[in-house]
Amino acid sequence: MASELQETLNRIVNKSNILIEKYHALEEENKILAEQVESLRAELEKLKKADEQLQMDNKYLKMARNMASNPDEVKEVKQIIASMVRDIDKCISQLNE
Repeated sequence: MASELQETLNRIVNKSNILIEKYHALEEENKILAEQVESLRAELEKLKKADEQLQMDNKYLKMARNMASNPDEVKEVKQIIASMVRDIDKCISQLNE
């Protein structure tokens, strides 16, 4: 009976040690994954800023093309410029906050 209890205790200890090792391995993996998530978030933010810049550049190119192509499009160009002025005003107000 005592030897059975000792064997059972040894199995429990061995399984506990295995569980502890797996826990530590998962903890390390979780740390690595958290770092990757943070890195990807930073990259996503960088790409969002680049996208915003490209959209703004595209808008400016469209405006330049419109200004040079046809005098009938003056109204549209004025609207685009007014929109840009509003965007600039928003940026200025955000900087002042």
